[in-house]
Amino acid sequence: MDLKAIRDFLSRVLRAEAGCVTLAIVMPLLPAVVLGFSLSRTVALISTAFLIEYGAAPVGIVLGLPPLFVFYAIVCVEAGIFVGLFDLFTAVGTTSEHVGQFLLMTTQAANRSKTLHRYGILALVPLEILIGVYLCAPVSWVLGWRRNISLAVTMSGYCIAAAITIFATIGLLNMFFP
Repeated sequence: MDLKAIRDFLSRVLRAEAGCVTLAIVMPLLPAVVLGFSLSRTVALISTAFLIEYGAAPVGIVLGLPPLFVFYAIVCVEAGIFVGLFDLFTAVGTTSEHVGQFLLMTTQAANRSKTLHRYGILALVPLEILIGVYLCAPVSWVLGWRRNISLAVTMSGYCIAAAITIFATIGLLNMFFP
């Protein structure tokens, strides 16, 4: 690998991680500062969202953060993870000849199936709910789906799961601690 290729790869990786950090950390912290929410609680929510995704919603609510802010923050974290992973894979795929060939072969194989080509991306919704973003981003990338469409479909599944989790948490807290 020559020096230009290494520089290009590192530049792409840094852009991918900058996108992840901006979406997942900066975007939730800005409104927390502006609205006067506890930064330590917000950081705890963000950290938990990285680990257990929409399962972090009860943590944020129990910490006393408003449900709407909790929803916003965990959605930002999820989008940041997806964008960061997808862009990281793209950086590897565009700078590695072997990975680029693998991606091309996989995309061609997936496109041969009319059903997978037409409806396969919709499988990201249950995949997100059951397994999470850490698999949705790689699957989207490997199958050659466009990032923005994959992100939108993945986030729709995530928003459904997060909203249900938040409403269930509020309901349970109201039932046990009236």
